[in-house]
Amino acid sequence: MNKIIDLTMPIYEGMPQHPSHGRTPMFLTGTRTHDVWRSFSRKNYYNEEDLVSFQNENIIVCGHTGTHMDSCFHGDPESPYTIDKMPIECGFGDAIWLDVSHRFGPKARITANDLKEAEAKTGTSVRKGDIVLIFTGWSAIQDPASYALDHMGLSIDAGEWLREKQVKTVGIDTCNVDAPGELTLPVHMNFLRPRCLGLGNDAFIAIIENLVNINRIPKSRFLFSGAPIPYLGGTGGQVRALAIVD
Repeated sequence: MNKIIDLTMPIYEGMPQHPSHGRTPMFLTGTRTHDVWRSFSRKNYYNEEDLVSFQNENIIVCGHTGTHMDSCFHGDPESPYTIDKMPIECGFGDAIWLDVSHRFGPKARITANDLKEAEAKTGTSVRKGDIVLIFTGWSAIQDPASYALDHMGLSIDAGEWLREKQVKTVGIDTCNVDAPGELTLPVHMNFLRPRCLGLGNDAFIAIIENLVNINRIPKSRFLFSGAPIPYLGGTGGQVRALAIVD
């Protein structure tokens, strides 16, 4: 029987959020509440002592809040790939996770050599077309400000190593795949704006940020599922990220 590991950060007011993506979610009263509905005294068809009721809510949320995928348009104004047009395959397929948590620390940079060493320890290899998840351990940080401002990230050569491996998606358990202090966001440019490398628009590498529980995946290789919400014309969308292990 398959084992499923949830890699998704819960969404709530006050949650960790990268400062460039605005305030954290706002949960507002919806059009229905259980208290109001019970006042209608509509009996439950299956239990006359029970009253029917429903509740909903309105949520104001940035498309880059929580576990989410970046669209190419997020980092390239000329890309046709808004989040609703990102190929569904970017969020589904063969995957591998790499443990670089030995580098754990505020504003630590993950290098290509770190990724190579982590790959060697898996007993397998990163393959063309893989979804690669990178476990830094940073998702364990509880303080929202520290999580957002002191995050770990990939160095330029780490991004280039993943590009050489021809992976299709890179996910990480931080709020930013780029290393802290890299104001030009070179890994984002490498992955989302392939034209800057002389490549076509289709040669992008999708990015998933704010993953959790990567280290709970019991095998190095697994099946990943995490397609984004298709906000029309959006730059990013939340995913329910799952690792499926046989």
